[in-house]
Amino acid sequence: MANDSEYKLDPGPLESNVLTGQLTHRSQDIWEGNVNMILNTRREDGNFWKLIEKYPIHPRVLEVIRLSGLYGVYKSNRPAIDRSLITALVERWRPETHTFHFRTGEATITLQDVEVLYGLPVNGDPVLGNEMIRTIEDWQNICQRLLGFVPSREDFKTNSIKVATFNSHMLSKPHLSNMATQDMVNQKARCFMLWMIAGMMMADTSGGYLKLMYLPMLEDVNKIGSYSWGSATLAYLYHFLCKASQSTQNEIAGFLPLLQIWAWERVTVLRPQIVAHRDARTICHVGLPRGPHATRWFAHLSWTNTTKHVLKVYRDALDSMIEDQFIWEPYSDDLIESLPLYCHAGRDIWRVRVPIFCWDVVEVHLPDRVMRQFGLQQAIPTPFPFDSNHFRHDRRGRPNTNWELEHAHCVVAAK
Repeated sequence: MANDSEYKLDPGPLESNVLTGQLTHRSQDIWEGNVNMILNTRREDGNFWKLIEKYPIHPRVLEVIRLSGLYGVYKSNRPAIDRSLITALVERWRPETHTFHFRTGEATITLQDVEVLYGLPVNGDPVLGNEMIRTIEDWQNICQRLLGFVPSREDFKTNSIKVATFNSHMLSKPHLSNMATQDMVNQKARCFMLWMIAGMMMADTSGGYLKLMYLPMLEDVNKIGSYSWGSATLAYLYHFLCKASQSTQNEIAGFLPLLQIWAWERVTVLRPQIVAHRDARTICHVGLPRGPHATRWFAHLSWTNTTKHVLKVYRDALDSMIEDQFIWEPYSDDLIESLPLYCHAGRDIWRVRVPIFCWDVVEVHLPDRVMRQFGLQQAIPTPFPFDSNHFRHDRRGRPNTNWELEHAHCVVAAK
């Protein structure tokens, strides 16, 4: 009788010309018996939500946030992140295709998901800036001018500021006077917007700090809304999904609420049951629109018929998922039309195959791999030649870089 080892199955892929990175992918670890690694998830927004729950944002400040394109993030709140669910999804993410590989086929988060779920603008100028070398004194002056306060030298770390310092400042002046000038309103709005951008949408793994590189982009409040914050958020999430898919990684950052709610919208065996909607964050101020589609998950949830926080169960659910347990089109035409305009203003480019940017990060949006998500028949997609190390590149060791010039050839190709 032949030795059992002769019949050991190959974990795949059967053809290596597309999925070239299997040996370093975390799914390889699972095959080899290392099954208990749950990713740490980074977030810097807990105090943000506590702050605005205790001290609601003034309507004048909210109007500035609305014009900036970030209003949907504020309206949506953040679900408790399930690390096991995130880990199970990352295990099926492939950096070579920017898609999740499920039994039912490839699927991914697209510009449509970003705009429908969070109302972030997906059409506009890329989120790129000049990585100028700045001293602490430079940042203190910028903070005083744009945020209305001067942090101490100890509050900075390179080009970042402590979240605790930021939170203390916001708590020290939680109310906006009815006699406040427009400059004071703008300063307060920039504080909230920087926290949303650096602590949520583009959260990193630094832990306890907010990157200040985005702050100069908020100087002209009339220009903030011209940026494609949605594509930048998606690029940053793609970057961390690719990075976290490697067996050497133990953490993930980026806009994880987008990832989790995307999964809840589409994978029926993963989603909790909505028991009752909460009212506090659905109240609209006069003249301000209601929230985007993700607000429906700001609710009292029940896991009676599903699980949470159990990695093995999530893996088993995805392993055994059948066709009718994956919803290819969760957003009907009627649903999209019922949403505020800012949730579908960029629908003409939802299916565009294009590079997307967030400072040093350059990723590629490949909707042609998931045409069933748009109600179309899936053809064989045109391969994209990803650099196998594209997600390993970062800003470290590259001071004084103008990222707009650095990526100029890609930006031209995207237009």
